[in-house]
Amino acid sequence: MITTDINQLREKCTLVSSVEEGEEIGIQLLKELTKSDNGVGLAANQIGINKRVCVINVKEPIVLINPKIIETSKEKFVCPEGCLSFPKDKPILTERYTSVIVTADNYDSKLSFSSESGIMNDAFECACVQHEIDHLDGIIHEDRKHMVIPYTAPEKIGRNEKVTITNGKETRTMKYKKAELLLNKDWNFSDIQIPDLEGLHD
Repeated sequence: MITTDINQLREKCTLVSSVEEGEEIGIQLLKELTKSDNGVGLAANQIGINKRVCVINVKEPIVLINPKIIETSKEKFVCPEGCLSFPKDKPILTERYTSVIVTADNYDSKLSFSSESGIMNDAFECACVQHEIDHLDGIIHEDRKHMVIPYTAPEKIGRNEKVTITNGKETRTMKYKKAELLLNKDWNFSDIQIPDLEGLHD
């Protein structure tokens, strides 16, 4: 059963002592993940095991034992994320690095995850691995929530040019000529473009 206990989710996970132990936990995680219709990842502490093991299953099942993010891009992207530990909550917009490099005890080489290809599953996978490793560090997706920083539009902007606007709760990308109507109300410009993704659930 997947925990919803925030205190348990806030605990940092400890290292597993062997790859074999991690693989056994990984099998449990993948089995639990198959019970979800839209889950794409799960961390050990979400099923009550305080060990550094997580799984992601976007393009293919991946088990990560004692994973660590060792390198990130400077750039970030905004992604809608949900969480299996918060099943009643709607997905929220989070900020994730556009690319990360990960090491894990069960892989001899470094693993690279990137959203820069523009392919939806690549973006999902990149966000998911960051989401799951966050869980192992006692961090939940709410902690990565995208904070909207309104900015002033350029003096010259084409009426057919696409802009991203937000009212703090909802974000839309549309042509400037349509956005003008909303900008006169409670909407402002947002300087981060949001990919066309559905909610990510770990």
